[in-house]
Amino acid sequence: MTTTYKEFPDTKTIEIVVDGRVTRAEFDNILPQIEAFIAAQGKVNILEIIKDFDGFESGMIWDGMKFDFKHMKDYGRCGVVSDSGWIGFFTRAFAPFFDVDIKTFTLEEEAEARNWVEKG
Repeated sequence: MTTTYKEFPDTKTIEIVVDGRVTRAEFDNILPQIEAFIAAQGKVNILEIIKDFDGFESGMIWDGMKFDFKHMKDYGRCGVVSDSGWIGFFTRAFAPFFDVDIKTFTLEEEAEARNWVEKG
């Protein structure tokens, strides 16, 4: 498994760690968990830690964007942690189009990212 999912109810935070290629099975397993966590917690914060990213299986980018647009009002803060320059660039470029407080961090700044997300 290259993608892990954790919930932290005390801070209403979801943590997703990617280390490799994201498969359709992982994606389809995580989305219902996110929806259930939102249903239980209300607005949630998200910490995405991207250690290594080898892409998505076909069609998942569009499905992920549809999911995020559907739940935009359900997200508080979103911290994206990665040393891949293009991921930070992509995140900062699209952040103004989302009504979510989004911030990027390097892998070395993971603790700072976690603290920032949890305070949201």
